[in-house]
Amino acid sequence: MYKKLFLIFVFNTAFISGESYAICDQDMTIMLEKSVHCGDTPSATFDSKGVLWVAFIENEFVYVSQSNDFGKSYSYPVAVNPIAENAEHNGENRPKIIVDDSGTIFVSWTLKTSPKFTGEIRFSRSTDNGQSFETPRTINDDNLFTGHHFESLFLSDSGHLYLTWIDKRDLEAKLEKGEDYVGAAVYYAVSDDKGATFSENYRVANNSCECCRIAIAPKGPENIAILWRQVFGEDVRDHAIAELTPRGETLAKDRASFDEWHINACPHHGPTLAFSELSGNYHMSWFTNGDVNQGIYYARYSFDEEESTALFQVDGQPGAGHPYLAEFDQQLYLVWKGFNGTETLLNIITSSDDGSSWSSPTTLLRTTEGSDHPFLVKNSESLHLSWHSDEFGYVFMGLDAKSRKLSDNEN
Repeated sequence: MYKKLFLIFVFNTAFISGESYAICDQDMTIMLEKSVHCGDTPSATFDSKGVLWVAFIENEFVYVSQSNDFGKSYSYPVAVNPIAENAEHNGENRPKIIVDDSGTIFVSWTLKTSPKFTGEIRFSRSTDNGQSFETPRTINDDNLFTGHHFESLFLSDSGHLYLTWIDKRDLEAKLEKGEDYVGAAVYYAVSDDKGATFSENYRVANNSCECCRIAIAPKGPENIAILWRQVFGEDVRDHAIAELTPRGETLAKDRASFDEWHINACPHHGPTLAFSELSGNYHMSWFTNGDVNQGIYYARYSFDEEESTALFQVDGQPGAGHPYLAEFDQQLYLVWKGFNGTETLLNIITSSDDGSSWSSPTTLLRTTEGSDHPFLVKNSESLHLSWHSDEFGYVFMGLDAKSRKLSDNEN
């Protein structure tokens, strides 16, 4: 004779700045249903019709849910992987989701495999508006039990679907020869047929940092710019930037930050990158604890001039980290996590002159409980904060006047 143990997650309501959000009470004992509020590491995107799509991980499944009312309610989640697998879920490594103009849904994630620090880059898509997903595929083509992690997904205006990730195949090759190799490498693959097939894997750079997310922004209609933490010399972990094409070419590659952070370990602090519609340059933000700079910084990079300018310290206080940038309606937004000694603060600053000057910080939310990294999600009509915490569940909050007006109209 045995007893069955049932877990229940009860949805309560929290109020933030006049808006309500369902949250999970994990002290209760029965599970009613899967939910973006109870899952881990959500990522969000809008489709061309203004529908919000969110991917998250719960109990070794990647789920996708949609919302027609700016996150006030969500559809019942659909599992992307039909069989449970050890999908990576931490702040730097989460499932990614994109929806193209035809309604095809693309989802990527990292599968943790059995040897320590090994993994595979996984991908699936839905061609029936999220009702079902194709059998997941592994995109790294080396067939090695080694590190493939921290993938990023991007769809260009030309319809090229890019997947980039951190890869340790070159480390393995050097070790077999008894040669030294610092860090890992950056690789990518491209699909030009809506994710039906992908190209071979292309290497961008050797000696990247091992475990920081890669930031992506458009570079013209079909190319992309990527920003990642790179190992310079023996142990300086600053940032590099490059332009990539869908044909496997690296057209430009340069050092983007000069903090001189000497550390023989991965900081788990990836950068953020956004294209400037005002100047055609690139907004960057990152965390560092270097000899020259410490804290969260912003700078603007020019591929034409091959230099970073407008360096600005966003937050130099202990505990600050994980910035994210977005440009919307000729206004630049930067959110990040701060700490006041007892609470995690979700802060924001804005710039109306292409990052040359910034507003004073404003605290949007605060919590004494665990929380995820903040992200910004936009479409042509609105800009929103995407953030998950143990206290509030999943928060999707309008940040600009347009988004708040749209949300109000849904009531």
